[in-house]
Amino acid sequence: MEQNIQFNTEVTRRYSKALLSVAREDNSEQKIYNEINTLIETLNSDNKFTELFSNPLLSSRDQLKLINNIFSNTDKKKIIISKKFLVFLKVLASNGRLKILLSVLYSFKYMVKSMHQEVNINLTTASSVGDDSIKKIKSLLSKKTDKKINIISNVDKNIIGGIILQSGSSLIDASIKNKILKLNNIKKGVN
Repeated sequence: MEQNIQFNTEVTRRYSKALLSVAREDNSEQKIYNEINTLIETLNSDNKFTELFSNPLLSSRDQLKLINNIFSNTDKKKIIISKKFLVFLKVLASNGRLKILLSVLYSFKYMVKSMHQEVNINLTTASSVGDDSIKKIKSLLSKKTDKKINIISNVDKNIIGGIILQSGSSLIDASIKNKILKLNNIKKGVN
């Protein structure tokens, strides 16, 4: 289900970053992460529940009532969640954004996972790189990202020279081949 959710929208990222920021204030990321996992399981197990949250006919006032009727941090007859997560859901509802709830939850999960994980970087060069150079690149990237870096080194003579660094969808292409392609495109644009 997670792969079907689009959490790359700016609005989704903004809300998930806000939740992460609030959770970091008192180191409750893991607690909220666990609550989010439980809520995702609930939403995925009952289509009616999901349809209710994504109903476009609900006004922001109705969305807020929905949150207040389903969730609580004290009432045992409702789904118990932490106060911070409850406040977050109320903000989402007040802004009429419950339809992106599932996307925000998956985005938050992804952010927490990436905060605590190692990062794999594909390093592509025209010729093999020595261990000293790889250690320097690892050190530099570790300082920039505050994460443990794993370098996977590849040799591709087609790039002529320079390097290409890639992690997931992030790409830094400082290869000579790329520079030649850019110059050719500029040249075509002038003519």
